[in-house]
Amino acid sequence: MKIKATCPASCGELLQGYIAGGEKLISYPINWYSEVTLSDKSGLTSSGHTKAWLAFELTCEYFDVGKRERPPISLQVKSTIPVAKGMASSTADIAATIGATAKWLNKTITEKEIAKLCLQLEPTDSTIFKSLTLFDHLQGEVIQNSHWMPRLGVVVLEPLTILETATYRQKDHQEQLLKNKQDLAQGMQFFEQAVAQKSIHLLGKAATVSAASNQSILPKPFWNELLEVSSCLNLVGINVSHSGTVVGLLYDLDKTDPLEILFELERRYVTTFYSRYYFRELANGGVQIMT
Repeated sequence: MKIKATCPASCGELLQGYIAGGEKLISYPINWYSEVTLSDKSGLTSSGHTKAWLAFELTCEYFDVGKRERPPISLQVKSTIPVAKGMASSTADIAATIGATAKWLNKTITEKEIAKLCLQLEPTDSTIFKSLTLFDHLQGEVIQNSHWMPRLGVVVLEPLTILETATYRQKDHQEQLLKNKQDLAQGMQFFEQAVAQKSIHLLGKAATVSAASNQSILPKPFWNELLEVSSCLNLVGINVSHSGTVVGLLYDLDKTDPLEILFELERRYVTTFYSRYYFRELANGGVQIMT
């Protein structure tokens, strides 16, 4: 038997900060995936993804399947998602493993259950939900599901510098998060209006407000130049990884050529720092089973 499951990456978050009484976020999934394969074929070498194996063990325990009841199994993770950049690579690996394991055990598992299990291993991105979702990534609570996934392109800008989420969390950002609370409230208001009106431009406003407020916590180099490019090309908006290093330039797929964005970035020497770039699109989130 062989079970495959996928879960998408993100390019940071649309919003993250102190929202509705505590830290919350809205990640957005892109068409870049981690693929996990479980197989009972002997002779396959299992890849050494510790977190994925922990997710497998955790899921078996959740469904009360003891070690003696489990047949020999191979677990392989296939992913090119950049690690330690704020692109939800760990969430993708862990969530896909949980989904594949549940299917392997012939069990049904919900998005909320996957979220709770993921959180037992580390703070989790909301890419595990099919649509844009306001999520308490520390407590595992779904606050607001939008039931909306807009059609948008994103130029993902990746620097060589890395930042592990655990390292980011070693520093207490609570004071600055509270100072940014009003900005995030405005960003959340834009987000709610965007969902109600299905407006990508209001969504871009929400993301840009949140990205700007995060400059006081984890500043992104070439911020002013990024704003210039967004303005001169009338892009949808800018978003960042609030606890990582990537930046996303959101654009209307029907109106903007991403090569124009790249040209303007190069003209302002932005790519001297963000030396890797990718053209991606927003995609449905969640774990997909591919048997």
